[in-house]
Amino acid sequence: MSDPDNSTEEQPQAQAQDSLHSTASGNSGKSFRNTLSSRTSGLFAAARASVFGSNGQSGGSVETLRGNTGADFEGYATVHRGNGDGAFAMFDLFSFFGKKNDGLYFLLIKGYHCFVFENDEGKSPKYAIELMNRKAVIQPSHESFIPKVPHPGAERNTTYTTVHLETGLGDIEYKFTFANMKDGLASKFCNVVSAASNEATTEQVRKRLGHEGLLSKRASVRYADTIGAKKAQDQPEVPVSAGEVLAEMPVAGY
Repeated sequence: MSDPDNSTEEQPQAQAQDSLHSTASGNSGKSFRNTLSSRTSGLFAAARASVFGSNGQSGGSVETLRGNTGADFEGYATVHRGNGDGAFAMFDLFSFFGKKNDGLYFLLIKGYHCFVFENDEGKSPKYAIELMNRKAVIQPSHESFIPKVPHPGAERNTTYTTVHLETGLGDIEYKFTFANMKDGLASKFCNVVSAASNEATTEQVRKRLGHEGLLSKRASVRYADTIGAKKAQDQPEVPVSAGEVLAEMPVAGY
């Protein structure tokens, strides 16, 4: 027969042990989350150092930019810099030096930048395009560019849609041509550009008002914005337009 006094003494001891175990488990959970967060931040810091230490020639890979949560947009597109058209669309001064400005590239949007890669396994972007104060505008089908190089997964009868990336003043900075397949890349691209532009503008306003403490971004997004700011400096120059070439030609009789 058990002693009731001993039983009464054992109860608070058991409760104290349970409480201690619960506290230890809670601390363990917090410790794990803190460790995971610290390791994740450390990985992105190392990746940032890789880019800056190599003058932007390595680091910022497709895989790293995706992070744990993935990219906001991914897909292939034919990219053309500027607003050239006709015979001048594929001609500029850089063609003399073998510098490829136009062609089929893999696009990835994360944070406030669109990263341009050679392919979907790229180790470092060729360059990045800032999306703040930018808008993507889908062009009518009869004005869409038909690329010479077929896009991955496209068939002979696949149609294409061209999207203009414009500044707030309406100047065309880039033309992107997407294959019209089930994934609806052109529309997705426009929606993601709009969201990124709005978020970037909101962040800028908050910083101006001194409300930086209200900003909350994942480590992968902070990393993408840092890399994007660096790689935006590597954008190809705007090709010489037909109008500019004609303007420089000597007038007959002079």
